[in-house]
Amino acid sequence: MRFCVSCGHELGVGRFCTNCGHPIGQPIDQGWRTDTAERPAVPVPPAPPPAPRYPLFADEVEEPSAAAHRRPSRPSRPWGLWAAAALALVVAAGLGVWLLTGDDSGPDARRPTSSQPPASSDPASSPSQDGPGHDPARVTAEASVEVPRTAPPGQDVSGNRVDYAGENLLDGIPETTWRMPGDGTGEELVITLAAETRLRSVGLVNGYAKTARDAEGRELDWYHGNRRVTSVEWVFDDGTTITQDLDDTTAVQSVDVDVTTTTVTLRLVAVSAPGSGRAARDYTAISDVSLVGAG
Repeated sequence: MRFCVSCGHELGVGRFCTNCGHPIGQPIDQGWRTDTAERPAVPVPPAPPPAPRYPLFADEVEEPSAAAHRRPSRPSRPWGLWAAAALALVVAAGLGVWLLTGDDSGPDARRPTSSQPPASSDPASSPSQDGPGHDPARVTAEASVEVPRTAPPGQDVSGNRVDYAGENLLDGIPETTWRMPGDGTGEELVITLAAETRLRSVGLVNGYAKTARDAEGRELDWYHGNRRVTSVEWVFDDGTTITQDLDDTTAVQSVDVDVTTTTVTLRLVAVSAPGSGRAARDYTAISDVSLVGAG
């Protein structure tokens, strides 16, 4: 053998190649040439990760240089524990005082022993023993009414629809009204209450209690333009009849009574003539009825 199998240099005297040091007569390891170029190399699987272990005390030891420069920390003061202990003492002291001075006979022990009910500052809020109560809004709101005739709806100065149904008598709003065409003298309106009720007052607004202004800013007085009721009779279930003469005012005009009834009949005894001017209308109108129950 004249040439080195590793580097191809001409061999000299000795057991090793004088050029690369390869042993003379030893073949070259050609394991990397045993595969073919068409097949992809098989990836070498990664080494498995080391098994987990619990951290050792030595892992947490700081380097001497870092520990030497760190200032020692002050121990925290247990303020929360102190506050909780103080609160517990206060609660315990209060409980002891209550046990010594408190009343254990129940929540009603401190109520007045008088059998009289507490007085109410608002008499209208106390329900009546004899019916719906003496609140006028409550008595009329729970009632219904039958009227002889009703005028067709109209329009106000702004073009809005205005109705004149009988329910307007019971809504407590003077600016709404029931009205009928022409002279209503002799006509009757029947109001049915929600239950038999003792009444102490009855009354009404005897015309259309509303004013308006036209496009030129002139006032239209519908109370004096329509017909007004000047006298009525109130008739109750037992035949009791109360006559009431009415003044020229848009306020509620009432008369005292003391009757127990389920129905109230309002008879129109006298009605005025229509007014004059731009607000004149040939209608009989009543804006509101007031019924007050006995308390």
